[in-house]
Amino acid sequence: MFSNVDGGHALILLLGLAAFILFIAALVSIIKAPRASTAEKVIWVLVVLILPLLGSIVWFVVGKRFATAGDPPRA
Repeated sequence: MFSNVDGGHALILLLGLAAFILFIAALVSIIKAPRASTAEKVIWVLVVLILPLLGSIVWFVVGKRFATAGDPPRA
């Protein structure tokens, strides 16, 4: 099935799959963020949709920390 895929193509395929999984994980994480307001979630989702790889990385490095710590959940 994949007999004509060389090492370089396999690496690109794996990196693309990893980026897609990171993208989906970021969206799920944003939606489930307990302390983020609806407006904050919408903004983060838009950032991740517009810049999938960079937005996902920024969410996990910066955004998630602020959305899950501090004040009690908002109504």
